[in-house]
Amino acid sequence: MRERGSRRRLAAALALLGMVIPLAACSGIPSSGDVVTGSEVSQQDPGGAEYIVEGPAEGDNMEQILRGFISAFRGSGNYDIARQFLSSGFVNEWEPRESVLVHSGSLNYVAASEDTMDVVVGSATASVDAAGSYRRFAAAPSTLHYEFVREAGEWRISAAPNGILLSESQFDIVFSEHVLYFVDPGGTALVPDLRWFPAGPTAATRVMSALLAGPPAWLEGAATTAFPAGTQLTSPKRVAVEGSVASVDLTSEALAAPVGQRQLMRLQVESSLDLVTAVNISVEGSFFDIPDPSPGMPQPRYQVDNRPLVLDDGKFGYSANGQISPIDGLSEQVEALSPRAVTLARGGGTAAVLHQDGVAVVRRNSAPVLLDTRPGLVAPGLDGYGYVWSVPAAAPTALRALAFDGTVHEVTSNLPADARVAGMEVSRDGARIAILLATPAGPRLLVSAIVRGTGGSNVPTALGVPVIDTTVPGTDARDLAWIDGTTVATLTATGADVSVVAHQVGGSSESLGAPDDAVQIVGGNGEAGLRVLGAEGLLSARRPSGWQTTQITADVLAVQR
Repeated sequence: MRERGSRRRLAAALALLGMVIPLAACSGIPSSGDVVTGSEVSQQDPGGAEYIVEGPAEGDNMEQILRGFISAFRGSGNYDIARQFLSSGFVNEWEPRESVLVHSGSLNYVAASEDTMDVVVGSATASVDAAGSYRRFAAAPSTLHYEFVREAGEWRISAAPNGILLSESQFDIVFSEHVLYFVDPGGTALVPDLRWFPAGPTAATRVMSALLAGPPAWLEGAATTAFPAGTQLTSPKRVAVEGSVASVDLTSEALAAPVGQRQLMRLQVESSLDLVTAVNISVEGSFFDIPDPSPGMPQPRYQVDNRPLVLDDGKFGYSANGQISPIDGLSEQVEALSPRAVTLARGGGTAAVLHQDGVAVVRRNSAPVLLDTRPGLVAPGLDGYGYVWSVPAAAPTALRALAFDGTVHEVTSNLPADARVAGMEVSRDGARIAILLATPAGPRLLVSAIVRGTGGSNVPTALGVPVIDTTVPGTDARDLAWIDGTTVATLTATGADVSVVAHQVGGSSESLGAPDDAVQIVGGNGEAGLRVLGAEGLLSARRPSGWQTTQITADVLAVQR
């Protein structure tokens, strides 16, 4: 998704270079819903195109003042030009940094009285809060109210909603995505969280400030931070970047962290500051001793084998060059179960298998253990804590996490009882779960945090409030897969027309085309690692030009974690 966003911003930047004066920004804030407002906007986009914005002209009427004010949002990094449109009594009251509202469609400027105007926003679609968290919502119209006064004979805005207003195309140019990394409760995995900040010299500071603020509310119980409470950036509260090296100076609270915790702090910083290649961390200007991360400490992005993992003609293993390479100590046990679905754990030593008797766990050189015998089970999931996830397709509320010894843990959720589960997959960090449902209203995607028990037990207890709860185009919900740590792909269909859509967790969605007659999808290492299994048992792979049929056949396409 990062590459696709960069391409969109580059294309838009090239278009802007051909303009002498950019068109006015068109955005607005809805009067209801969970929309908040403004982050500071850079004067330059990632490609270096500078926005030219102008202050008010002598004799401008109310509508010209209002249009100029909205246009200035995308070009005034410190909002100095935007503030020129405000009255002397309101200039210091207006707060542009509460959040950003993103909209599509048109704006209509309507005179409401002799000294007020309304801006009717045709379609507000998303917001970004002050911490960089993006939330998309159902498109809806909204009306914004502005009041005016005359000062020295000129119209100025005396009341306006807080925040920045950007159209979708402007947002794609001005803002860039960054992945912040928090820590799971056991300190064994880094948990990604996608944020959006204006491109430019303040990006590194915004990333670090958001990281030190801790995980967002939706990850409560699933992620934490290694930074001791109260740790902040020191005055002047900025991250200095010289070339490709960032210098991060922390307040004295950071000194309370023991060595292992400091290593996790360093991992969080280095993984989150993707803008640079090296990071120097200090405390109150002095050297801060942080050893190199120990072997086995968590990584921001886990890689899997690039080869597809399949069951083909009774043989289970990695497929390449017309051959199946078995997994030592595991493939034979999996084959003996005649599996319908397989999920392989990291390291290749454990698999969760759906077969005719239910869901079993298979461990290297050990006999399979049958964990769940309920009828109608979907393909099982696995996390990194030793739990197999299982649910009947017809009973979404009957979600269970099963320990390898057979202990059953019921997982509380608000999944709708009248839906069917089409697919379920735990993220590789084990902190989140994606579920695709078939509902009377059509396919529905939910992504939630996995809340685990306290005291180091890591027992799954509940699913958090979904960060994604959205309908997906199509009438037939088929499958889903994690593309990477922040993106989920759904596979749906309408009749013979198949559709794959990528959904950013904390971002937008994008079509990935239509593979022929696909019935299953699995992830790999990014978008290029996506593969689908056709109804006739032929695999197709994701390519820049679309979906390409391979010569690999399979009865079962396995998930790799």
